[in-house]
Amino acid sequence: MLIVKKMQNTIVWIAVLGVILLVGIGMIYALRAPRAVPKTYPADKGPNFIDVTTYSPEMQEAYELFTRKCSRCHTVARPINSTFNAEEWRKYVYKMMRKPGSGLTPKTTEKIIKFLIYDSEHREKGTQ
Repeated sequence: MLIVKKMQNTIVWIAVLGVILLVGIGMIYALRAPRAVPKTYPADKGPNFIDVTTYSPEMQEAYELFTRKCSRCHTVARPINSTFNAEEWRKYVYKMMRKPGSGLTPKTTEKIIKFLIYDSEHREKGTQ
């Protein structure tokens, strides 16, 4: 009986050490894996802010929402320096909303789209 108990303990310890060894090997491979380089676009290199002092208070509030939410996933310069029309903004922001971790809801998405459309029309006319 004592020999059987010792063999069981030995088998358990071998299994535990085997699991620890496998986890260690997995961690080494995970740490050595090449890191994905974030994509950069020409728009990322432009200005990363908009002077919204001439915008209505509603649009200034939407700008704050835009910078807070959109900077979670990419530089704010990317959308600021993009030249999308209204429909393209709508598609783009809804696409971003579907990404995991974006923090965008349909309500915030609509406010951001409204701001981006307003801003693109406002700055196109050169009134900023």
